[in-house]
Parts: sequence; structure tokens; C-alpha cells
Amino acid sequence: MAFGEPTAELVDAGGVTLDGVNSAQAEHSGRANVWVVRADGGKYTAHFVAHGYAGTGGVDVSSAKDPDEIRRLCERAYPTRSARSIGQEVSQLCAFLFDVREGDYVITPERDTERLRYGRVIGPCVSAAGDDGCPYRNRRGVDWDATTLERTRFSESFQNTIGSLKAIFRVSWREEFLARIGRPASGLEGRVEPTAGPDGQVQDNGATKPRRRPPDGEEDAGHGDRRSVTSDSGVEEEGQAIEPFDPSRIKVHTVTALVGQLLSRIEHDEIDLAPDFQRRSGIWNAEKKSRLIESLLLRIPIPVFYVAADEADRWAVVDGVQRLSTIRDYVRGGFRLSRLEYRNGFEGRRFAHLPRAMQRRIDETQFFVHVIQPGTPPEVTFNIFHRINTGGMTLKGQEIRHALNPGPVRAYLKDLAESEEFAEATTGSIRSDRMEDRACVLRFLAFCMTPWERYSGNSFDRHLDKAMKEINRAGQDRRNVLAEDFRKAMRAAAGIFGGDAFRKRYSSSDSRRPISMPLFEAWSVQLARCSQEQIERLVERRDDVREGFMALLNEDQEFEKAISEATNTKQRIWKRFAAIRDLVQEVV
Repeated sequence: MAFGEPTAELVDAGGVTLDGVNSAQAEHSGRANVWVVRADGGKYTAHFVAHGYAGTGGVDVSSAKDPDEIRRLCERAYPTRSARSIGQEVSQLCAFLFDVREGDYVITPERDTERLRYGRVIGPCVSAAGDDGCPYRNRRGVDWDATTLERTRFSESFQNTIGSLKAIFRVSWREEFLARIGRPASGLEGRVEPTAGPDGQVQDNGATKPRRRPPDGEEDAGHGDRRSVTSDSGVEEEGQAIEPFDPSRIKVHTVTALVGQLLSRIEHDEIDLAPDFQRRSGIWNAEKKSRLIESLLLRIPIPVFYVAADEADRWAVVDGVQRLSTIRDYVRGGFRLSRLEYRNGFEGRRFAHLPRAMQRRIDETQFFVHVIQPGTPPEVTFNIFHRINTGGMTLKGQEIRHALNPGPVRAYLKDLAESEEFAEATTGSIRSDRMEDRACVLRFLAFCMTPWERYSGNSFDRHLDKAMKEINRAGQDRRNVLAEDFRKAMRAAAGIFGGDAFRKRYSSSDSRRPISMPLFEAWSVQLARCSQEQIERLVERRDDVREGFMALLNEDQEFEKAISEATNTKQRIWKRFAAIRDLVQEVV
């Protein structure tokens, strides 16, 4: 059966049954998103291409109206799975059913190769029996291109992102992808013909006149800037205020170091490679690692390293983890050289099997290292690391904090971010590879240890960095209390909002939006302050809570700004926390 013959009624991006018309297409703003659908690591890619579709999920959710219904279907189908596993499944299915739109692009890797298949979504989500050799029940028609793409032709950042093991996710490098396939990056590509929206407004020239419920990424007149731009981690990007610093306080000096000296530091734990940091070892494939070693053998200069030194002159590496990890692993005999371009005679050799002259050449290779000196103010260090981009991927705030704060706090944040309570409250939708999940946890802890009423507003980054240090200094009993408060807040949020926890919603018919960090702060901290009796009351009156929250978003313009624009200023932080507190008190 050709995929153009659907086996179930069509549903729109919001889950509303239509008479053969998909409202996601009607509301498409002309900006096509790019999604990776992994097909079980490429196992079913050939099946996708041959039958003209992309699919996911072993549970048929094509007729589901909202995330809560998807969760119920998954729980019924997988009764023995953990809440975290169910949450991850729900997140994938929600993305495929509600977020992927007709006109978007799909990328799927071929199995065990560096080739990528791609095409455009041409149909809504329909159900399939799953008895045709492919287990995926939820499918969307895709017009697959006859050509393939080579993964290594893309930037390192793009390659790292699409290498994720998630079943389906959106990638941010849209322009790079469009340039690679020879399509224009303007907003006009992929636009649909003018058509009437659900409120009677007509799209013209790819843009829609103001409506009550704007599509994601559009501005809704009269309600401030309601942009719901999702980062590659599943969290809504915030409007952040710039925090200036005194440039005279920068304390950086450059040193030269031989590879042998750096390896000696690593062996004596004097260089922290932060193994679970975003640029952790293991992201590079064998060919990329071999090319780096070949560069050393050819005496080709490689980029400088950036580190932060402490009082004992131990270094935390923030830029250069992949390079150092690769050199360390090769010298230890961790891999063989492969697919070399020039030094073909060393193909397949480990370090121990290289001629002594080549071993010495690697050991005596000299690197430049930019060292941020101890005593440099945290906000200065933070700004420096935000600016470096030698690997092609801008560092996120939590990645920097993680690198600069070794100690118990790393494992503590990781444990809470991987808890079943957090997964259920966020429907497993926040990715961990860029540490946005840990950033959520840290924000909660920061405003628990220093209540928002006492937030000075001097520097939000300093506020979070201070929290990292306080957690490191805190005893186990204190950490246990904070962890239980966090879990209590997550359970409460899931009980009140279901799959909508920590997300903006302007009306009951509004589409599901990404997690909002400012809302996560305000709701989680307020719920942690509630007694168990108050939480039970909030869950009992959850409809009143939801109605009150939507009214707050629609009627209080200052609150809407406090969660959307310059969200880290003292005024905006106080505004959103106070508004959520008042709403909770009114209900209980």
C-alpha cells in the first residue's frame, strides 16, 4: 500500500480532527524546521524511503488530542516501564504528532554509514498496523530526495547534534542544512498559498495577520512578544539581559606547553577534563580522531586551549576537551589510526607501534594555552567562555558553570535531572547533552538557598555560580532536604498541569509550547514552599489554577514580559515570582 492512502483520519498539529485539511499547513509561517528521525539508527531508513514516509513509536497515538492522552496510551501499553522512560516516549511522540509540520524537512541516517537521507513532510500523522516490516505505528508522508548527504560535510556542531540517540528531535542549524541542499534560507521557502485560518484571518505573502492564538515564532499583536523559539535542548529560548563587566578585571595570560607536559598534568589530576561536560570525550568518531593525530605528525598547528586555573594551579578545560581527550586516548593505546590522508604508512597503527621519531614528535608538540587566572571575577570568566567558539558551538551557561565548579555539585545536579519526578513533570522533553536539564535544577536550588525576595539583581550568572559553590560546601543532610523539596515540587507540577507544566498557555486550544525556564523557576520554587495539604488543594482545584494562569498570561502584560524579555533582571524576577505566589495563595 502506498503511503498516500491513509489508514486513519487525519489530525492537525494540535490534535483536532479535520476534513482532509491539516491546520498546521494552514498556519505554516513559511519557515520550515529541520527534524532528525533516526529510524532506529538507520535500521528502517530504506523502508522509510521505499514507502515514502517517516515514522516513530510502537503505540498508535495518531488520534490523541493532547500530551496527557498520549501518556495514558503509553502507560497502558508499557505498564512495567519507569516514569522517566514513559516521559521520554511521550516527548518523542508529542514532537512527531504536534510539532512536526507539513513543509518541514526530515533527516534520517542510513544504517552504519556516514550518509544522510532527507526529504520534506507532505502529510499529516496517520496510523499504520505495523505489520509491514516496520514497527513504527505513527507515520507522516515524506517526499524523499533521490540524493544523499555526507555527514562529514557539515560543521562539527551539526554532526554532534544529529549524532544524538534520541528518536526524533529538531536541529537548530537550519540555514546550514538548506545551504547544503541548495535551497534558499529566506522565510519564503516552503510557504503555502494564502488560506483562511481558524478565526477567519487570511494569510498573505507567507505572513498571517494578528490572531488570538499565534503560531510559534509569530508575534501576537496586543500581547507583547510571544516568541516560542525552541532551543536544540527542548527549552524555550529566553530574552536575556546583557550583564556588562569591567574589562580591566580580565586576568588572562598565555603559556606554552608540550603534549607530554599536558598528559603528565592529566595523569596527576591537575587538568579536569570534566568527562560529562558537553564537549565530552567520545563525541568524535575514529576518523576525526585520526585526523587530529595526523595533524600532529604533519606539524600542522591546531587551535589554542582555554582553561581556568584555581589557587593550586589546577586547570579546568572548557575549550579543548575533545582534542586533549583524543591525544590522551591515542597515547594510551586507545585507538588505531584510520582513513589518513597523507601519512598512509601509519594506517592501523597505535601509538606504541609508531616509529620513535613520530612518538617524540607527538610528545614534543607545543600548544598555546590561554589561562584565566584565579581571582578573576566569575562574571568576567563567564563572559570570556561565552565568547570563545573555536569548536563551532557556543557554550551554554550551565556547561561553563559545570567546568568551573568541580566537586559533589556535578553528580548532585545530574542525579536530580535524571530523577523520575523531573522526567514526569517535564515529559522528558529537556535534553541533557547541553545540560539544560541541570540548569533547570540549579535555578530551583539557587532560589531555594537564596529566596527571590533577597535576590539583589547584581548578576544572575553570579547568583547561579554562587549556588553551585554553596551546594559543594553544603552537608549531605542539607542536600537531601533540597532534593526532597525538588521532587515534591515536580510531583505537584505534574499533578496540577500534567504535560503542560512550566509551559506558556494562552488558551485551552493553544498548541503545546516548550518548557519556559522562568516559569520553571517561579512554579517549582512556589510549589516547594507549599505544605502537602496545600498541594492537595491545588491538585483538587487544578482547573482553577490553569484558568488563573491563562488569565495571568493574557491580562498582565508585565508578567508576560517577565517570562519572555530580559528575564534575569531583578524587576522581572520579582514580578514573576510574586505573581505565581499570589495565584497560588488565591486558589488555596
